[in-house]
Amino acid sequence: MKPVICVEMLYTELQLGEKLKAISQAGFSWIEFWDWKDKNIALLQSVCQKNQVKVANFSGQRQGSLIARKTHQRIFSELEEAVKVAETLHSPYLMLLTDQLGEGGVVENSYQELGPEEKYYNIISGLEKVIRLTPDSITLILETLNTKIDHPGYYLDNIDTAVKIVREIKHPRLKILADLYHLGVMGFNLKQMIKKHLAEIGYFHIADIPGRHEPGTGSINWQDILQFIKKRGYHGFVGFEYSPANNSTESLLKIKTLWKSIFPEQQQ
Repeated sequence: MKPVICVEMLYTELQLGEKLKAISQAGFSWIEFWDWKDKNIALLQSVCQKNQVKVANFSGQRQGSLIARKTHQRIFSELEEAVKVAETLHSPYLMLLTDQLGEGGVVENSYQELGPEEKYYNIISGLEKVIRLTPDSITLILETLNTKIDHPGYYLDNIDTAVKIVREIKHPRLKILADLYHLGVMGFNLKQMIKKHLAEIGYFHIADIPGRHEPGTGSINWQDILQFIKKRGYHGFVGFEYSPANNSTESLLKIKTLWKSIFPEQQQ
């Protein structure tokens, strides 16, 4: 298992290069981010190399909604560009959303004129094309989000639906991004969910509940959860995608201490 730090909500007062330097100095060597279009990719590549940091994951698409077939061409066009960026940065994962999100993570259009079954099959057809557009070096991860607090109207707020989609398409490069913060907010028992669906999960996200802050600020025993994931045989990435409760550096120290308690021998 490898810890990944999402740069988006950390060190909001710093430029990207300084963020990466701080994350590297805190002892982490993998990062992820959201949109690539608001970043200077050449600069990002340079500062990653300078700070010995690698990119694990970023958004493959922020435009278009898989639930609406009429927007699929926007997804395909954006994804083609994202693949070029992923190849430049050697990123092995790209995140996908079922709905286009606007400012503050608000679903821009939930397409209420479409029924649940039509939305489902639009997602299936869209993902089948998306897989064909991506090389074998990239795994696509479909993200579950909560609709109770952060993303009202988002289609994929249910792990069981995500599993059904992945199983129906049945392609080794399509997995679920199991965001344990979002799934916890939706009321899922995290251990039961992980035990039942680990084969379909290709990536984890973590933030504490409530508040979406770093582990140790909420109600979840993350040492127990991470030990459970480890014992189930998961060997992939765990992304810490959170807003610091107070200080970014302090939050990274908490995560490093948590990770060391589970993997004392591992270099981040």
